[in-house]
Amino acid sequence: MLIKSYIEGSVWPAIAEGQTATLAALMLQLERSQFYPPEVLFAHQREQLKAVFAHAKENVPFYTERFAKAGFDPRGDITPETIRRLPVLTRLEFQQGGDGTVAKRFPAKHGKAFQIRTSGTTGRPVVLSKTPFSQLIWSATEIRGHLWHRRDVRGKLAVIRWVEKPKAMAPAGSKVNSWGHPAALFFPATGPVAVLNIASKLEDQAEWLIRENPDYLLSYASNILALAEFFERNGYTLPRLREISTVSEVVTDGLRQTCRRVWNVPVVDSYSCEEAGYLALQCSHHTHYHVQAENVYLEVVDDKGDPCAAGEVGRVVITTLHNFSSPLIRYEVGDYAEVGNPCPCGRGLPVITRILGRQRNRLVLPNGDTEFPYLGEHKEYQAITDAVRQFQFIQRSVDEIEQKLVVSKPLTREQEEAMKALIVRSLGHPFRVTLTYHDDIPRGASGKFEEFICEVRR
Repeated sequence: MLIKSYIEGSVWPAIAEGQTATLAALMLQLERSQFYPPEVLFAHQREQLKAVFAHAKENVPFYTERFAKAGFDPRGDITPETIRRLPVLTRLEFQQGGDGTVAKRFPAKHGKAFQIRTSGTTGRPVVLSKTPFSQLIWSATEIRGHLWHRRDVRGKLAVIRWVEKPKAMAPAGSKVNSWGHPAALFFPATGPVAVLNIASKLEDQAEWLIRENPDYLLSYASNILALAEFFERNGYTLPRLREISTVSEVVTDGLRQTCRRVWNVPVVDSYSCEEAGYLALQCSHHTHYHVQAENVYLEVVDDKGDPCAAGEVGRVVITTLHNFSSPLIRYEVGDYAEVGNPCPCGRGLPVITRILGRQRNRLVLPNGDTEFPYLGEHKEYQAITDAVRQFQFIQRSVDEIEQKLVVSKPLTREQEEAMKALIVRSLGHPFRVTLTYHDDIPRGASGKFEEFICEVRR
């Protein structure tokens, strides 16, 4: 691994300074800690949790009160069991905490605090404070991802994601001459980055990609699938493409298979949230994820608040380990995930088999139960008609599903009935299905696209 050297002529060994040296020291520790057995990993987390809890009790009014109500003493023994004495913190509770969630003081060397605001895809956005110190851990985790997946950062990266209109729109998009922070800070050299606004039409995105001919492509899973199917229909190729990176949306096995078939490249996903940064990275040898235990203490709990075992699905709850400005302690992210068994790759970092989506992506059954819906495979819809360009499901009531469709030509009555039958068969319940037609199905405020949204109040 070569890192950037600040002494001209000394390429190897590199002589680092400033933030590069700090990142290099962090990477050395992360290289070791990823292979710690679980008990050693938690022993290190425990020491950091003690520091976070003591700071929060002393300096964050919201937690001073919350700890007192729960009878939680951060000076006592910290175990998974004692941590669970603290109630799960909901998004709404944190929002209602207002200024009380921000520390009155924090260590000066953490840097000057700044405010971030989440996209608010599930309602009112969360506003919290961060510091350069907490961002440093984010940088180290991103570098870890590059190293795990052996990316050649000298290659060209193409990014298709949300950008405020009218910036980076097709046909030109925008360009910068490096991968930016932290890659450009850490590695001796990086390639260029081409950026396109995801608001650009699909065919314009495809034309832009063909012109750019990137080595790496980053976008949302739903957009990658739409592009892959468009390339396949039209016989287009991306001859230099090595890897696809996905963010912000659920990645399916079908997407991975499609990208292998169309472009012969792997899909590498990462799991993050705006409030805490990287939560998990895809393993370099498997499609499951490793929790970034140096950044967060992550729990997956069932509806009773008990920890899920391997193979079980539950709610994701996180405690940030390095944000002393606006700590998040047992904060419910809003996602559901499945716990995995230890990874044969040898890393001791906890395993998440898959991320299933958010609460509002769960189907509500007539008896009140909820589940993540199986919507069928895209190829099944294509077998009915090749006219469907985009679709989205909205559950309007416990017995009604709307399928929004963008089509290139009208569907026949027989095709509509076949579509409805496929939906009912896939969902496994006799829902009343309504098809509606649209010129476009817009994405959320942050550019994310949700294939299924439930509007039923629970």
